[in-house]
Amino acid sequence: MNNKHMACTVLGMAIVGMAYATMGFHDKLKLAMDEEHAAKAAYDSAVFGCNAQQRSFVILREKTKAIREYLSQWEPHLKQTRNPQFGEALINLRIKQDDITTLSQGFETVEQDKSGTIPQTLRARLVFEDDYIKTLNWLAKLEGSMPAIRVSSCRLSKGQSGNDIKMELTVDVPIVEESEDGESKT
Repeated sequence: MNNKHMACTVLGMAIVGMAYATMGFHDKLKLAMDEEHAAKAAYDSAVFGCNAQQRSFVILREKTKAIREYLSQWEPHLKQTRNPQFGEALINLRIKQDDITTLSQGFETVEQDKSGTIPQTLRARLVFEDDYIKTLNWLAKLEGSMPAIRVSSCRLSKGQSGNDIKMELTVDVPIVEESEDGESKT
């Protein structure tokens, strides 16, 4: 084999090597472009999903606007009693302020739905016997000063003397505990 044949052979091998490398680079380029298209499709899908979720959020926010405004109006009243002891103290204060004759009173904490707005309530069972007008005005003042309470039962009967009535009252006071940062735990 002479020098010309040897040069042609080396040149041919170089051309084959370059063709093989070019095909490898072309395959890598095609693979990278396929990955780019897949990533772009995933991005477009994610953007579409994000936009759909944002639209859903805006629609939900508009649908619940009235409920959220209603809750924001009642929130200060719901947070009025932070714990059962405070609720008891408020009721006892209202009784002492109006000097209502109390025959008996009992308080118990009732667990509600833990994930709800009102996780527990203070149930107060009260029995009064006093002047008709004074007793009913006291109940009206209680409901006016603590509008979030719920009267579960109220039984009225004639008292022992003159214008007196006996009122057996059960009220539920919402207990909305607050965390250390001032936000309610719900």
